[in-house]
Amino acid sequence: MRVDDLIGRGQYIPAIKLVREATGLGLKDAKEYVDGLKGEVLARQVPPEVEAKVRALIAEGKVKPAVAMVRVETALVRQAAKDYVDAVQKGFVAPPPVDGGGTLADRARAFRRAGDYESAVAVVCAETGMGRDEAMRFVEALR
Repeated sequence: MRVDDLIGRGQYIPAIKLVREATGLGLKDAKEYVDGLKGEVLARQVPPEVEAKVRALIAEGKVKPAVAMVRVETALVRQAAKDYVDAVQKGFVAPPPVDGGGTLADRARAFRRAGDYESAVAVVCAETGMGRDEAMRFVEALR
């Protein structure tokens, strides 16, 4: 069994044990390693359209509905869905590049051009730590 498979199923303790066996790391270091992988591993199981909805809900301060939506839209168990939303909220899951990346303003503009205002606000919140109202003003000010 692979560590990322265990993490994807929310089985963090067996994942930590496997890391310890494979690397010889101590408990604390193995736990930190697994914790660092959670967002990356779980993000691979969440489709981009679901991630965009999660970011929009987080930007609105609706964390619990974001977790519930991830559970409905993916095969993630409750704890894994919670950990995924937490990783997105803390910025451990990088937003997908839009129109080849560019600056934050470029990415937010691209979302607006695509008619996805909520994702534009969400990406600003996620990358800057701005509150929703401030991010909305930022997005509105873009030309």
